[in-house]
Formats: sequence, C-alpha cells, structure tokens
Amino acid sequence: MEIDKKFFALKFKPHFISSDLKLCSDGLTEKEEIEFVMRFWPFSKYREEKVKTFDIKLQHRKIIKEEWNKELPSKIFTFDDDKVFSTVWPCIEQDLEDFLIKKENINPSKKIRSEFPEINELKKLYEPLVKSTVYCERGHTLEKRIIKSVNQSENFNFLHNKNTQEIDFGFCILKGKPDGIDSQKNSIIEVKSKNSIQPVSEKERLQCLSYLRILKFQTCLLVQSDRNGEKKIFNIFRDDQEFTERIYYKLKDFVTKYRNMTEEEFLEKLFIYKENYNPYPILVNYLHDS
Repeated sequence: MEIDKKFFALKFKPHFISSDLKLCSDGLTEKEEIEFVMRFWPFSKYREEKVKTFDIKLQHRKIIKEEWNKELPSKIFTFDDDKVFSTVWPCIEQDLEDFLIKKENINPSKKIRSEFPEINELKKLYEPLVKSTVYCERGHTLEKRIIKSVNQSENFNFLHNKNTQEIDFGFCILKGKPDGIDSQKNSIIEVKSKNSIQPVSEKERLQCLSYLRILKFQTCLLVQSDRNGEKKIFNIFRDDQEFTERIYYKLKDFVTKYRNMTEEEFLEKLFIYKENYNPYPILVNYLHDS
C-alpha cells in the first residue's frame, strides 16, 4: 500500500540547516540519510518508543564551559580537548553511573563495579557524546574571541550573530546562522576551530554559500583556527549559480525522492537502519533484555 502522494506533498517540507548540507554531497551515507528523514513529522508514526537515554545536562555543559574558560584565558587561542575531557569526565561519569543504576533498579548499596560490568560497557558508549560537547563548547568559547581578533586585524566590524535567518523555497526551508555579520561591508564571518588548518572542505564551502544566499551578502570570511593558536582566513564570494547547482537542486531532488517513496520502500530503509545503525546497540539490547 502506497503512502498518499498528496499527503506527503503537503506535509514533507523539511527545514534544512547548515549541518544538513552533507545531503548535497556525494559522501552521504544511507545511515545519515535515513536519520535526517526520521527527524520530520510525516514519518514519525514509524518511530519506536524511545529508550530513555542519558543526556548532557545543563550542569554538565556548565562544568565544561567553566573548564574551557580556565584553559583559554583572554587572547589565548591554543587548546587541548583531551585535557578538558579528562577533567570533566569523572564528574559526568558519576552522574551517568547513577542514571544507569537507577534505570536498572540496582541496589545502590551494591555499587561495586565488578558486580555490574555491563554498566562500564554502557558508559563507554557515552564518551563520544561528552567529547562532542567538549568540542562544541570549545568552539563557542573561541568564536567571539576570534571574531574580535579579525575585526582588529582586518578592519571589519563583525557583530556576533545570535539570530537564525531563513529562506523559503516552497519545497523546503533553508536556515542559516553565521557566526558574525558586518552589515556595512555586506560580509559575514564563519569560525572553525580545529586541530590543524586544512583546505576549505566541501561542507564549509556549501555552508558559506548558503549563508550568503540567505542573507544576500557578498563575502564570507571563513576563519580556521588550529590547536596551536594559528589562524588562516579564506574569502568565499557569493555565487548564485553554484548555489543553485550544488545546493538548491540537490535539496529539491532529495525532497522529491521521499515524497514519491512508497510505504514499502520506506519501511525497507527503516528496517535496514534499525538492524545496522543503532547508535547505542549495547545500551538498547541490555535494557530490553533485562
């Protein structure tokens, strides 16, 4: 039985953000594709009830942010992710352990690791989540400082941007939030702090092109900053033709593909995803079996 095409034509209107632009590249995996589609309402009835998982709470983010403020004094741009992670992980690990023990109804008086080694395996699954938060908070901490530094060295007046802009193409909405905006010079700035300075990636270029199209600005300063505090500025100029060919048409093809997909075809994709790409297989299996 096919899903009603008119229903999908009306309901499947994704809101793409800059991190979704990998959809426009040839490197998109089946896992990434199905995870994106599952975010949107027309397919929500196929979601299973979620297993309760551990979240990075506000107090954990605060701990990470405070640690970065200690590690990154004013005007210092060098960073060490591993050092910050090793400092904050013990605090978060204890909360995670308490969460898992409570979830599994383990007697708190028997909190001896050797008695439940599964908990230690489960905790390992969350390390990437904490590390990702460490990376994000480092980026937020450095962002404003780098923008201020570029303003001084390059004679710009970028203001830190807190607002998300968007453009409606009818079949989808494309949203963007560049790190800084200089309205007088019709320019935006995007800051990337990474371990080493690299040539502009396809994802970075597509992101900058989308921001320029949404805001109708002409120039994007892509600033890469490495762990040693070195910076390099790449100028990316608005190119509506490249935007149309590399972003607009690719997004349109993606939306059209899923609007026209039958229920059977979608369920087959969903089955493959659940069988092969469960993000926390040990956690889910352990909780289901207990």
